[in-house]
Amino acid sequence: MYVIVLILIQMGQHKIASDQILYSSMERCEIARSILIKKLEDSKPSKESFSFSKCTKISFEEDKTKVTL
Repeated sequence: MYVIVLILIQMGQHKIASDQILYSSMERCEIARSILIKKLEDSKPSKESFSFSKCTKISFEEDKTKVTL
């Protein structure tokens, strides 16, 4: 499983975000990430605002209570 992790930065402040979706493949995650980044870029509140994003694999432990990034 894969997730999109975002770091949004504006006026020296940051927020960590995600689109709250689990993707079955890196390819699907990257496609969704590129669409999301385009939307964020088109709607950013100021020219100084920016973001970092990455698709990352997550794995679930056997007991399903621990998540490893």
